[in-house]
Amino acid sequence: MSALFVIGATKKLQDQLSYTIEDAEQYKEVPAINQWTANLITLNRRKCLLLMNHQTGLNLTLFGLRKQQFDHLDSVIKGSLRQLLQTLEVDPEIIEKMENESNEIVYTKTSNRQIRGMMNEMKMMVEAKTEGQSFEDIDAVDINVDLNNMVFSPLKHISPINTFVKFFEESST
Repeated sequence: MSALFVIGATKKLQDQLSYTIEDAEQYKEVPAINQWTANLITLNRRKCLLLMNHQTGLNLTLFGLRKQQFDHLDSVIKGSLRQLLQTLEVDPEIIEKMENESNEIVYTKTSNRQIRGMMNEMKMMVEAKTEGQSFEDIDAVDINVDLNNMVFSPLKHISPINTFVKFFEESST
């Protein structure tokens, strides 16, 4: 199998995608670092994508997606993840490793309950951080940085970004 990301899409997201939804069973051997769950929420009547990594909890919130972005979601996710990792000041070698793993992206139904629980926490935080703000006033960078420095209970008291960096440091030794 070539380097690929497997993204478990919620039903709401599947309805927006022009991609084929594959059988998750086919990809259960893919390492957790290459598995993600994605959900679609609506904030201020605009579609927002929440994406979370199964291994580390690293997460990305994309605000105000439109149809053409859903049609090219692979490129949108790859470019946005790169920007996020640069913003979080991740070592460029780690960013390159991550990008090399995402040559291909396949979409499946969601399958990871623990991640869905963490994503519910993430959704509540995004809603709390944007409450009462006009869409134009939402600071997407600030929210993404905060969410990756927040401690989610299943992550052994370490933030997603520290879990992510630690994973790559440990896997290269």
